[in-house]
Amino acid sequence: MSGNLFKFWLTVMALAGIAVYSFWYACKAWTRNRVIEDTPTSRVRSAAQGYVELSGIGALPSDSANKAPLTGLPCTWWRYKIEERSSTGRSRSWSTVDSGTSEIPFLLDDGTGQCLIDPRGAEVFPGATDVWYGPESWPQMHIPNGTGVFGRLVDTLVTDKYRYTEYRLQPRGHVYAIGAFRSLGGISVESPDDAVANLLREWKKDQAALLARFDANHDGTLGAGEWEQARAAARKQVLDGRAADTRPPSLNVLADPMDGRAFLLAASDGETLAQRFRWRALAGFAGFVGSSAALTWMLTHV
Repeated sequence: MSGNLFKFWLTVMALAGIAVYSFWYACKAWTRNRVIEDTPTSRVRSAAQGYVELSGIGALPSDSANKAPLTGLPCTWWRYKIEERSSTGRSRSWSTVDSGTSEIPFLLDDGTGQCLIDPRGAEVFPGATDVWYGPESWPQMHIPNGTGVFGRLVDTLVTDKYRYTEYRLQPRGHVYAIGAFRSLGGISVESPDDAVANLLREWKKDQAALLARFDANHDGTLGAGEWEQARAAARKQVLDGRAADTRPPSLNVLADPMDGRAFLLAASDGETLAQRFRWRALAGFAGFVGSSAALTWMLTHV
């Protein structure tokens, strides 16, 4: 009797855990969907600083030669895992023995400009996936045999000890991205009027130098005409300084917001990704309803 009671409460706790996880999973997926649908697509050239959505073509910087570790194929981003097969009686399981994720930045080009994507911390939905098998802990050759139904069929028949899986974002492939956008370096985006006002405030801190330079009638104060001359000199200094600025153009970067908001990269358009999250949310809510119903039935039929 005690054994049956233990199994009963173990099942109750399992169903409760499934219900809580399913509800959390559904809410998270629905939130991702709303973020994608509610964030308009920006253009790199005119994107505001902050949380933005971009869409363009992925490319490698000129000084980068990113290649996927297992296949050696060029790509803008990769993730891989190597699993080892273990058998207990008639059951078979796979455990991960090695894995890795690319942290090398790549470019997104939308035709108006380029943005450097820092993929660290991103949830990535790749466009290419390869799965294959072999006897070594590191693949000696790339023999992909697919995913999906065919991949599962191979999984049941294969006798090799290791399974290799690699995901990639392809060079020159479409990239959707949403995250924290900022511009680094380059010429100041401060308006000329604000720059002139700031410069005049600096000049006012040294009244002696200001009077020596612009007090034409030497009465110890700056009249309206003399103040206009000071303002004109400040504007000329600001504009001349900007014309002589030889700093390189600003670098646009999209990265993890680091504040809990989604950082997503995908080899698809935004609507396709939003739909994917809607299906996830539906599956999560279905799991919540199903597990809650089963839990309720068990507790009311004790």
